[in-house]
Amino acid sequence: MRRILAAVTILVALSLVVSAQEQKHAPSTPEERERAVKVAQALEARPTDPTLRDDYGWLLRWVAEVPDISVSVCSANMPWKEKYKYSGELAAVGLAATVSFVIQHPDEGKDPASAGLAAMESMLTAYQKIVAQDPKGHSKEMDAVVEIQRQGKISEYVHSKWTESCKKKVAGITSPPSPAGGF
Repeated sequence: MRRILAAVTILVALSLVVSAQEQKHAPSTPEERERAVKVAQALEARPTDPTLRDDYGWLLRWVAEVPDISVSVCSANMPWKEKYKYSGELAAVGLAATVSFVIQHPDEGKDPASAGLAAMESMLTAYQKIVAQDPKGHSKEMDAVVEIQRQGKISEYVHSKWTESCKKKVAGITSPPSPAGGF
């Protein structure tokens, strides 16, 4: 799945350049937004399910093309090591959760840190499902964030990470200063 995610990421980067130049896609439809939310829910529930690849690919292309939805992705919100076995899956869950949050909470979604918090909470849910399926699928960094969540400090953690690291905007998608995880 990581290879496919890498290929899809390249496709999205190319789509961003094209969409930024052409902006010919119509605004999102209610049906598309509903589909995007369902894809996010499915990825969170089944983060390692290979049958969700096409849906995730659609979500990436769609969010890069629609002019009325803008999401933020930040490497600080991806605390795992680059070589973590499930980095691509968690990055996919995080991006999909961000899109879902922006759709479902348009006012709050304007704050990238709030959307980042929703993404982190979704990634933590997915991470725990991954570890339940694969006991060797632990990440020391993600385990530390799970502990932060257990202490009730996840909001402060995410907001401080966003304040420190995440500001650069590119073609409707706010991007991290440098690539990380599966993107």
